[in-house]
Amino acid sequence: MLQTCERCKKMVPKADRCNYCNRLVCESCKKSARRKSKTKKLFICKDCWTKMDSRKKFKTG
Repeated sequence: MLQTCERCKKMVPKADRCNYCNRLVCESCKKSARRKSKTKKLFICKDCWTKMDSRKKFKTG
């Protein structure tokens, strides 16, 4: 099932949800991802990366 990236509007097979703006983003729109725990991953999109408060939250976990 194809999903639509809410940032670039491209149809992709797999999209992840940004933890800061709550939009579905494709691989090319994701800026970074990190593991919070063994089962939970944090994703941040390129738009949220430019906002310093979102970036600080992402880097501190």
